[in-house]
Amino acid sequence: MRDAARRGASPASRSVGDARAIGAREIRASNLRGSGTWTSSVSAFEQQNRSTEHFVYVLDHDAGLRAVLPESERARARQHAVASVIELPIGDWDPEREHDGDAELGLLVLEGLMIRDVTIADARCGELIGPGMLLRPGDNRGSDAPMRHEVGWRVVEPTRLAVLDRRFVRVAAHWPALMTALVSRATERAHNLGVMVSIHSLKRVDTRLLAFFWHLADRFGKVTADGVLVPLPLTHRQLALLVGAQRPSVTSALGTLAERSLLRRDDRGNWLLALADHPDEVALGMDDLVGAGGRGAPTQS
Repeated sequence: MRDAARRGASPASRSVGDARAIGAREIRASNLRGSGTWTSSVSAFEQQNRSTEHFVYVLDHDAGLRAVLPESERARARQHAVASVIELPIGDWDPEREHDGDAELGLLVLEGLMIRDVTIADARCGELIGPGMLLRPGDNRGSDAPMRHEVGWRVVEPTRLAVLDRRFVRVAAHWPALMTALVSRATERAHNLGVMVSIHSLKRVDTRLLAFFWHLADRFGKVTADGVLVPLPLTHRQLALLVGAQRPSVTSALGTLAERSLLRRDDRGNWLLALADHPDEVALGMDDLVGAGGRGAPTQS
């Protein structure tokens, strides 16, 4: 599994409670002003209006962005790369209610899990959104497009979004590597969507599910003695949306995969993949058959 730091998920990321415990000086723009490092990039008007808002040091919550900077520049960049935060509870989310028009660059996912789904006629397709992803919900023009479509958002786990506004853009411009890294996030998301289009094209639902979980393992997976752990609380209904299938078909396919010891749920509700030398071959098999014999068979460690 790839290093979580490169993906933007910080193992040292603080919860809201932790940040408050450390003290308001960590998250309040009014006290940042007193540090002597903030006044050059925020006007007095902005400081006055932001003094009661919840702010975070973005680099504290995104190890991937922090890693692209030279060691000597990280402390200075951390002090200036501050953003307000949107906190989302589990349930449906309407971005228009959050006034994300202030997010000049976009909304950066700091932690949590969401599903973005697109509906055309009676067909729905879902995209899994996790830490490190850069979102611009306001760019959706589905109702005005020649092929009209609807976009919905569902918060699966409590989620925190950093609002990368115009002030953040001005700050980040002093460190081009930060801007490059954020553009790379958008490009990587496009690549992931391309992979998902291919997964949706696979004939068998069990094949789609196994390929999908190995795709997730590259980002979220942790190797354990029992297999590759994918700690995501995805329900059968949510998986059906993400792989383009019906819920009953997903339930049946998951049963088949569990019987073949390729994918199962552990006692905590997390997903566990069997260890394999060539997971792509295990997922696809020789004739698009899950767990086909020969070199596509999983190997246990």
